[in-house]
Amino acid sequence: DAGKKVDALGFVGIAHDFPQYRARENRKITLEERIDGCFERSLNGRSPAADSREMRALVAYMQWLSSEVPSGQKVAGRGTPKLELLDRAADPLRGKAVYTAKCAQCHQANGAGILKVPGKPAEGYVFPPLWGQDTYNNGAGMHRLLTAASFIKANMPLGNPNLTLEEAYDVAAYVHSQPHPVKGGLENDFPDRSKKPVDAPFPPYLDTFPQQQHEYGPYQSIQAFYQGGKK
Repeated sequence: DAGKKVDALGFVGIAHDFPQYRARENRKITLEERIDGCFERSLNGRSPAADSREMRALVAYMQWLSSEVPSGQKVAGRGTPKLELLDRAADPLRGKAVYTAKCAQCHQANGAGILKVPGKPAEGYVFPPLWGQDTYNNGAGMHRLLTAASFIKANMPLGNPNLTLEEAYDVAAYVHSQPHPVKGGLENDFPDRSKKPVDAPFPPYLDTFPQQQHEYGPYQSIQAFYQGGKK
């Protein structure tokens, strides 16, 4: 809905939040830099120049969407809902069954999505691919299980979000387990390791939990480690 849909990582009110501290960079960044990250990670592409027509247009649109929101006011439903944690690891095999039953009709069995114009990916997608070379890379926020499961639970299937909590986790795990483009330099993300999300799917970590547990959970013991100040 052009950045206006609730619980879907929308843009209403976002312009007021920048400059904003981001743990990934461990510093304050501009709205333009945040957009850069979306191009380079979520779209696995190249970001436009800060003074380009495209960047100016994106910033202007987000400012317009935020124009009727008082600065500092929290916008309900702007991110995605916080999910209860599972007491087990998310299961890609269970997720495959969920995907086949409830996701493949739109995103296709091979995860390739549906093109607007057959054979011309540059024209965009009716339904986006979820894995393969034309999707987000392993440095994107959507490649984190908790982020993906929350978005899926609130929004999928499109028009009738009806997955259970376990189904959302498991299908997110299945999509996560499929091949995604690789982004270099991820070891430089979250230079303050104590602020690294528990579901960050790439090392290094301050803790000794296995990478697979960071990718699929369960997360309670990892959260307890950091909340207990063992850093």
